Amino acid sequence: MKKQVSPIFYSEHLPQLYYMGKVLPEISSYPRILHSHAEHVEISIIYSGTSEYLIGDKRQLIRPGDIIIYNAGVVHDELSSANAQIGNYFFAVGNLQIPHLCANALIPANINPVFHIPQGFDDVICLCEIMLSHFEHPSAWSQYMIHYETQALLEIIWRVIHTEQRPQEPHPNYYLGYKIQNYIDTHYLEPLTMKQISTALGMSESYISHVFKDMLGYPPMQYALRKKIGEAQTLLISTDYSISQIAQMVGFDAQSHFNKLFSKYVGISPGQFRKNYRKTQQADSTNQPGCCQ
Repeated sequence: MKKQVSPIFYSEHLPQLYYMGKVLPEISSYPRILHSHAEHVEISIIYSGTSEYLIGDKRQLIRPGDIIIYNAGVVHDELSSANAQIGNYFFAVGNLQIPHLCANALIPANINPVFHIPQGFDDVICLCEIMLSHFEHPSAWSQYMIHYETQALLEIIWRVIHTEQRPQEPHPNYYLGYKIQNYIDTHYLEPLTMKQISTALGMSESYISHVFKDMLGYPPMQYALRKKIGEAQTLLISTDYSISQIAQMVGFDAQSHFNKLFSKYVGISPGQFRKNYRKTQQADSTNQPGCCQ
């Protein structure tokens, strides 16, 4: 080593790895529908497949070698299908406070969240596989290894981000569309109607529908339903709640109705989705070195 390395992420409060995992291409045939993460950044590293994702208010082309940054609170819809299967590694990182950025954000809000690794992608994939192995086959040293591997991964991603930042132009109706989106995001678990949205925002139902669909590609009520399904997927992946409990938590009175709509939008039943989807490996959230604190 001829050059001394100066770490970017170091302080009393180091970033914390909450969970990580790997999505196999065949599993991505069952899409991960509209969802967001309130308390952490999610990082997705694409190793296989090409597709189109909805991130915030824009649709983005995704390809192998891409890193996607989902800041906390950013809604995203991973539009995979049987003909566009995506393989990716995903990492949830919290306790991030970078100067001049919001809490749990890696990039400014006006920057395109998709970055391409120009070289050394195979090394990044090797690092992801090593981290995954330490999660799935823990040893006495795993927590320590994961701590430093997470630091290394964040350093690589940070340097890619700051080599390739590209501002993105907002949609012409961004501010109005964002107002509608924010209202739906706040109330989607309630018995929401177009009349309720129209009354709350002081605009006609037809105008709201036109603006919103033009910006996001979905009518407002379909967006709200996809949010419900996306939240249900999160609960199926990350909790042990029963399917009937999850149906109630996301606003369905009858589990049969929930099962029907879930199967329509995802392609399989909630139970099969839970069984098929590779479960996230939860990191210990106590003050241990392996938590990257």
